[in-house]
Amino acid sequence: MNTDRQDACARNNALWCDAVLKSAGAATRFQPGYWQADGTVLPLYPNIVTLSPKQSGDFYTALEALPVNAAVKDSYDCLDLASAGFRKMFAATWLFRPERASRKPPVSPGWHKITQPDGLKKWTAAWNSDETLHRVFSPALLDNMSIDFAAIMKDGTTGAGAVLNSGPRLNGKDLVGLSNIFYRKNWLYSALHDLLEPFPHRPVCTYESNPDLLQVYRQLGFIECGSLAVWLKIRAVATTDA
Repeated sequence: MNTDRQDACARNNALWCDAVLKSAGAATRFQPGYWQADGTVLPLYPNIVTLSPKQSGDFYTALEALPVNAAVKDSYDCLDLASAGFRKMFAATWLFRPERASRKPPVSPGWHKITQPDGLKKWTAAWNSDETLHRVFSPALLDNMSIDFAAIMKDGTTGAGAVLNSGPRLNGKDLVGLSNIFYRKNWLYSALHDLLEPFPHRPVCTYESNPDLLQVYRQLGFIECGSLAVWLKIRAVATTDA
């Protein structure tokens, strides 16, 4: 099986997690086979993202060092981490849309990039009503040139939004990762269409945990390219020296 697309999806997601955790003060690093963040646990974000289906002993040592409530994203849904003190939270499907055009089109007047901290506050309020989650996105992320907080504005109100992050390169094009999507009820198709309108010239990846929504992505040209799982550490596992 050719896993180039799934590998790229995993690395794109790790790059986004790296930016978020680093902006929160965590020490982050890319290791052979996985990405890791130490020192900070954020809601909704993992402290480890696997970049390969095969892992070495260093990976399992890193698992032991994670605090309770830290999460691991198994980008290939191939690991059983229950014996390491983790509970599987959910599984999801990786989705990939190949580039469709050779040139970048004009940006739609309704598509807006958030550039100021006040705008980010409004964006996060529209994204999630839980104010305890708003601190996840540091204003420092606005200075990261590989990240766009995008909003679709209609009649002065935010109808949809998402985060788009760039990288890695795949077949000569920078991959666009789509995450933290929000939209008005039953408007997923139009939200995705409008959010991705500026990017027909680049491949796009995301993932979806609700199988009932996969058909909407298919209608927009996305292809399923593997599965992933998220695990939460619920207890520490004692180790015994020989």
